[in-house]
Amino acid sequence: MSPRREAPLDEARVVRDLETIRDGALGTESWAPALRAVELLGRHIGMWRSDSGRPQTSLAELIDSIAAPADPKDESG
Repeated sequence: MSPRREAPLDEARVVRDLETIRDGALGTESWAPALRAVELLGRHIGMWRSDSGRPQTSLAELIDSIAAPADPKDESG
């Protein structure tokens, strides 16, 4: 038996693989893998993105801004 030659890993192949996994999981009523495949396919097409227009601030950035030393001119007063 010769080894199966697969196409190089690229975006199209990943999407095809996810669709195959989704179809197989739905066929066997394996809901968790089916849901995960659908979620990843949805993310791929841009669903569930935050389009609030606000820049996202990380927790580390918030902590740094609170912990940053005050302006030295303000402390001399």
